[in-house]
Amino acid sequence: MPENHLRRMVMILLMVLSLALASCSGGGGGGGDSGFTTADYQFLYTYNAKNLSGHTIRWANVPIGVSAGAFADARTAFNRWTTASDGAVSFNFGGSNIPVSWSSSTSWCGLTTISWSSAGRIVSARISIARSQAGCSGGVPDTLAHEAGHAIGFLGHDASGLMNPFGGQDISDQEARFMKLLYSLAPGTDITGELGKSRSSGGTYDKTGSTIHTMTISRSK
Repeated sequence: MPENHLRRMVMILLMVLSLALASCSGGGGGGGDSGFTTADYQFLYTYNAKNLSGHTIRWANVPIGVSAGAFADARTAFNRWTTASDGAVSFNFGGSNIPVSWSSSTSWCGLTTISWSSAGRIVSARISIARSQAGCSGGVPDTLAHEAGHAIGFLGHDASGLMNPFGGQDISDQEARFMKLLYSLAPGTDITGELGKSRSSGGTYDKTGSTIHTMTISRSK
């Protein structure tokens, strides 16, 4: 085989290989497929977006400020969500977005009051922790982590994992994926097209954010 013909064939093979590698690598950055499934979006809808006609509700800026100086376990408890979400959500201890305080209540372990605008931005969240954790699985550390989940956008209780009504369990894979997905989307993102079927919902999305909605959620004893 002539040398120039062989060289030409080698060059063609190298070009084909280069194109194949480029197509496999894909484009970097946001906006691509992050591996989230229809089930992930349905879970996000059930415990978040259904409260705003299918639009996401989250803090607009991360890290989120936490004021919990009276709680030695606060940093570890909140950072469970940072670890579970692979850093999608994080916290600034000493900030003021989420104040945490003690309560003398004996009817619940912890309680969170959270408010968000009709544009999907959380505007405030306050956590109260009962001084008496008798009957509270996992005690103060788990109650703090559970209430932290509510304060950053988990608006309800699921059947298993840390966010079940009684706590005392680890953050489940589904809950971790919930938080990763929520904080990969901008506040007020419409996810109804990802659900696979229509769902009933409450609240009315308004990009001006003129209406404030408030919810109070407690962890039972």
